[in-house]
This record gives sequence, C-alpha cells and structure tokens, in this order.
Amino acid sequence: MQPDLSALKITERDLDTFTGLDVGEFTIGWAYRPSALRQSNLLALLGNQILTFGVIIIFCLPLSLIVARNYGLGDDLSSAARFLPLALGFAGAIALGWNFYLWGQGRHFITLDRLLTEVDRYHEALTAVSILDELSRINPDQPHVENRSAVLKALQLTRSSLVCALMTERILRKHQRFIARRQELSINIEQNLASLEALHVSQSASEYRDLLNDALQIGVTVHEEIQKLNSASSD
Repeated sequence: MQPDLSALKITERDLDTFTGLDVGEFTIGWAYRPSALRQSNLLALLGNQILTFGVIIIFCLPLSLIVARNYGLGDDLSSAARFLPLALGFAGAIALGWNFYLWGQGRHFITLDRLLTEVDRYHEALTAVSILDELSRINPDQPHVENRSAVLKALQLTRSSLVCALMTERILRKHQRFIARRQELSINIEQNLASLEALHVSQSASEYRDLLNDALQIGVTVHEEIQKLNSASSD
C-alpha cells in the first residue's frame, strides 16, 4: 500500500504553528511577503488590493454621512454625495498608508519568506508525484514515479528539514533583540580592547619619554657638576 501523500503536506495550520504567525498567500502576520510581487502573483495581488480598498470604502462612507450631518447639510443622499469624493480620498489615503506599513514590515521577514517559498516548491513536488500516481492507476502504461520509495523518503527528509528551519527561524526572530545586543556587546568589547591596547602603548611611550627626560636631566646635572669641579681645581 502506497503511503498517503497528504500526510507529507505542511498545512496552513502547521505553518501558523511553526512560525507563530498567521501566514497567508500574500501576508505574514501584519506584513506583506516580499515575494508577493512575483509576476505569477501580480493579478491575484491586484484583486486582493481592490478587495481591501472596497472594504475601506465601506467603512469610510458612513463617515461622510456623519460629516454631512455635522455640517448641517441634511440627511438626503444628494447632500451626502457631496462628501463622496472626500470619502474616496480618505479611503485612498488609508489604503496607501496601510500598504506602506505592511510593505515596510515585510523587510523583517525576508528569511521567513524564503523558507515559505521553499515550502511552496516542496508542495509542487508533492503535487507532481500525486499526478503521476493518478495517471499510473488509470493507465499502467502511463509514466509512473521511478523508485517511489526513495522519492518519498527524500520528501520526508525535505519536510523535516523545512519544519526544523521554520522553527529555528521563529526562535531566532523571537530573540533577535538579545542576539543584536550580544553582537553589539561583542563589538563594544573589541573596541574597548583596542582602546586599552592603544592606551597601553600610549602610556608605555609616555613612560619611556619621561624616563628619557629624566636621564637627560641627570646627564645635564652631572655635566654641570663636572664643570664646577674642573673650575674649582683650576683655581
């Protein structure tokens, strides 16, 4: 009996558990996936943007009615319609600001996005094996997966590696501030050691200079005393 390929899949719930984030087709938590701009995703991404803008407009239209009432323009639709361009502009500003925020946040998930892309490729391989299995069941003369057991073993190892990588990325992301502080501390220690070494060299040079000056002063004093003795003996 052939193993069930569905058991090898990494489901959306699995991704949410392994990453600690709500992973979607275009989003990772409250951020856009950097790979969402791939050419194959542009049409679907555009549809997602249109849907989001429509939802924002739905929330902004009541706001235009409230503004119309506050300005005493009445409750009729013709009066409220005057504020429709304002509502559209307000909705556009919100949508633009929201997109800037999400794309900006996406820069923090570049590594995770690459892992998710590898997960997508892994699922494509599973789909290819599944298709060949179906063809071989319908018509034995159709191409089938050679060394299927070895292929499944390789897929199992790939799945384990991807799961391990996703969980590792989550741990590193969770403690990235601590890791950054450790790196900063290491840099500070190296800088302090360099400064101490430079200070030691400077102090050594200063001590050598002081000793040299003392030696010169002693030499001058001795020379002066010798001259005094010579002058006294000649007298």
